Amino acid sequence: MNAKPKTHEMELKLTLDDPEDAERIVSSLATLEYEIASGPIIHNEDLYLDTFEWTLLKSGLALRFRRVDGRRFYTVKSVGKMKDGLADRFELEIPVRREIQDPTIVPVKRVRSRVDPVIWPRKLIEQVMVRTERRTYRLTRGRDVRIALAFDSTRFQARGLNPKHTAPRLYEIEAELVKGGAEDLAGISRHVTERFACRPSAKSKLETAMGRLKIAVPSKKPPKKLAVRRDDRLDLAVKKILAFQFQRFDEHLPGVHLDIDTEFVHQARVATRRMRSALRLFQCALPEKTAEHFRAELGWIASPFGEVRDLDVFLLKLPDVFAKIESSSTRQHQVLERWIVEHRAGSLDTLEAALDSNRFRAFGARLRTFLGTPLPNRPRAPLALKTVDETAPGIILEKHGAVIKQGRKVIRKPKLKNFHKLRIQMKRLRYACEFVAPAYGESLQPFIDRTVKIQDCLGDLQDTVFTQALIERIMTDWKGKAINPSVLFLLGEIYQLQGEIARAKQVAFAEIWSDFDRREVSDELRVILGDKRDESKQTATEESAPQEDPASSAPPSH
Repeated sequence: MNAKPKTHEMELKLTLDDPEDAERIVSSLATLEYEIASGPIIHNEDLYLDTFEWTLLKSGLALRFRRVDGRRFYTVKSVGKMKDGLADRFELEIPVRREIQDPTIVPVKRVRSRVDPVIWPRKLIEQVMVRTERRTYRLTRGRDVRIALAFDSTRFQARGLNPKHTAPRLYEIEAELVKGGAEDLAGISRHVTERFACRPSAKSKLETAMGRLKIAVPSKKPPKKLAVRRDDRLDLAVKKILAFQFQRFDEHLPGVHLDIDTEFVHQARVATRRMRSALRLFQCALPEKTAEHFRAELGWIASPFGEVRDLDVFLLKLPDVFAKIESSSTRQHQVLERWIVEHRAGSLDTLEAALDSNRFRAFGARLRTFLGTPLPNRPRAPLALKTVDETAPGIILEKHGAVIKQGRKVIRKPKLKNFHKLRIQMKRLRYACEFVAPAYGESLQPFIDRTVKIQDCLGDLQDTVFTQALIERIMTDWKGKAINPSVLFLLGEIYQLQGEIARAKQVAFAEIWSDFDRREVSDELRVILGDKRDESKQTATEESAPQEDPASSAPPSH
């Protein structure tokens, strides 16, 4: 019977300035009445894995694949602040008996069960390699205290999509409590730091590696220099928004080319949408011809991204679809998935060709030049010199009014085309709020969360429309071909299931909308924005459409 793997560790970590002090420290610890036995020199090779956006680390976890003396382990551990160099944390370490060809494909179920729910739908990639030469000792005091002591000399190497940087070695003392209490580690810490050139570590090896290798965690929030401020000129604000979204687009392109996971295409596509939306929302802040050119080019490159993304969404949702159709077989699943994968490959080739084209290179060069050009003293765009504080409230409230008007139309006439128009309006409102959110601190976030909730529901509804259209496309492609009738029957069941999902989403929308379309929400938005215009004029559009009880308008079947 295998021993149960440990799930907890308590250790002391001290940064050592002079590695030559190691022997003197060992001798000094003997004065604390420890019996000290030297152990072997161990060479650890730790490959840290995470998603591109470090989803595990953001959730307080680290995943590593370790090789040591011919043995292999996967380790999941919690990452958090250390106090005085002491770390008390969760750790799950599982040995792996067979050779691992691709460490990012984790074969250990106990590890996957911890990791997969956190990272889905993203996939693991290699992030950092940490190589450590470890000189080990065993400290004991009577029968009650046992401590594993090690002196580490560590090198770091950036892996995966991270830029390559050289990093200085890290020298550390690690003391892991095998038996005893935290006071034993604290005693060692006081003794060593008072007598030698070392200090409590504040970070794990992974966090130290990221700092020394200059690895930045990608974020959906702009850095300080690109965050929109209330007193920004509007043309400056637009440039900041475009610069950050183009940065987001650019950092996902390597993953798109390598086709590591579907989120690279998704996030790059979202960045193009946001850039187009910014150019539309603030169109009077930039020269008209410049804005039109960039909108057209972004629309062109967004099209092949959209084709790949639509198929990705279908593939991501297929397991849930199959689970709901109990009569379907593995063979049927494989036939359908094969068709989608083959057509996705063709769409991805089209996308790759667009990204490798002279047109795309010219677009990128022109956009970078535009973003790097100083602001004109006398801009021709009519709103260029207006501040964000002057313009943002009017833009956001106008989009909010359009959303309210269209949403009430959906409640009265819940047709798919009306839902689609609302989805577009809601996306513009959400983007407008997100673009200027840094100027208002965190105050806009609750309202943005409300828009996201509605947009997610509308997005799920739109997915059913796409899925039905895709099934019709597959049926047309298979017409006259020798296709197993059971597979055609499966397509019919999926088509019918989409109708059921659509009706459920329409009911869910009515409930969500009733919480959004309230006077209190509108008033709160105006207060946050500090809008001082005549309230009666602001609400004229809303009052022109009578509000109905969502429950009284049941969505029709279609």
